Amino acid sequence: LKIGFPFFVLTLVLFYVFQISANTLENLLLTVTLIPIYIYYIFYLIYRGFQSTLIESVTKTFTKDEILKRIKKAKKNTVVVLIRIDNIADIDKRYSLKVADEILRKFCQKLDNFLRNYNFKNVPIGRYGGGNFLFIVKGREKELNHILTIFSKELKNIGIDDIEIKVDFSLVESSYDKNIENIVKKLFFDIEEHKELSFLNVKPDEYEKIVLEALKNEKFIFKYQPCLDHLGKIKILEVLTKVYSKSHGMLSFSQIERVINHMGYENIFYKKLFKVLCNEIQSLQNPEICFSVKISPVTLRNNEFIVYLNQLFYVNKIDPKNIILEFSEETFYEETKRFEEILKQYKKLGFKISTDNFGGNNSSVEYLKYLPFDLVKFDIEFTKNLEDERYLKLLKSYIYMLKGLKIKVMIKFIDKKSVFETIQRYNPDFIQGFIVSKPKNLNQIKDML
Repeated sequence: LKIGFPFFVLTLVLFYVFQISANTLENLLLTVTLIPIYIYYIFYLIYRGFQSTLIESVTKTFTKDEILKRIKKAKKNTVVVLIRIDNIADIDKRYSLKVADEILRKFCQKLDNFLRNYNFKNVPIGRYGGGNFLFIVKGREKELNHILTIFSKELKNIGIDDIEIKVDFSLVESSYDKNIENIVKKLFFDIEEHKELSFLNVKPDEYEKIVLEALKNEKFIFKYQPCLDHLGKIKILEVLTKVYSKSHGMLSFSQIERVINHMGYENIFYKKLFKVLCNEIQSLQNPEICFSVKISPVTLRNNEFIVYLNQLFYVNKIDPKNIILEFSEETFYEETKRFEEILKQYKKLGFKISTDNFGGNNSSVEYLKYLPFDLVKFDIEFTKNLEDERYLKLLKSYIYMLKGLKIKVMIKFIDKKSVFETIQRYNPDFIQGFIVSKPKNLNQIKDML
């Protein structure tokens, strides 16, 4: 249309000039003036026609810009859906980019056919980027959630071209917000958390204000959960972080972690956190007690952060030997040699390194091959499934292996005496849970000690 329609109009103009209009000097001058302008306009439209497109080349769905325009124009009683192939990056690495592109194309075809089978016809689907797709459909949110759950399960069972496909989705009513960016952010927040965490009932653009307010005012609130060694003495204090916002009160770290990562505030967040933490723990410096602090692996790998942390502890006269830097990472970081060298720099300064959620749905077991851990904290699944013989055997084997590697072991989330007694038989180095102590503020910890 962009190329052909202007030619059609030009043909009509020329027909009018030469067949219908009078051959006056006025018409001749008008023709000489307008036709070059219109020819220039035609070539401009042709150029624009090749420069822009509504259709994404790989999947033949709408482009990101086009689907966002359509969402913005969506009528009431419509639902915006974000659906994605979670493992598309893995498919790309394991097979090839060509195979991944073919999977994306066939995925969109299957999605369109599936929606048609449920009488959702002519649904506009657009590729937002990577394995993420947006579409808008008229219907009830609850009904769509049920239908898409069926689709994701079917695809997980049968795959595409004998390749396993992991699908996740989230949805929100188009009336959720007039700002299209807020709608998309909301969808991504929901899909990343699988709606398991209790997010605040605020719009996504308000999250940034909350986080910035907390960072600006340095309102970090710490509690410390004691961990016992095999002699029953407190040797580690796990640092649990919350931030305070005037508008929304106390926020747990889990409520804002994704927001911080998504907005690129990781480094500044952890710099502020350690700054406030150092000021607080100065009054409790005990060479026999370590503070275990959770930190993002992305921040850990930042060379500037190493320098900052070293200077911070030097100025505050706190021995890094009493600090455990604890991290967990879902996706395996392939530059293991670089990661290993960075962690060795921390250890050279005196810091200890720990991985959390060991044996869970993350890369902790794989990292064990490469990274110099001082401490390993087991995933909650082991504590929850102690009655399962398989888990018990795995736990016993892991502990034996870790001790052979001279890595300390911690079992967490122990809140019953029976569980405590069972765990003790496996001789972990540290035990944590409500049976030991609930999290306490610093003054309460001082009283305990």
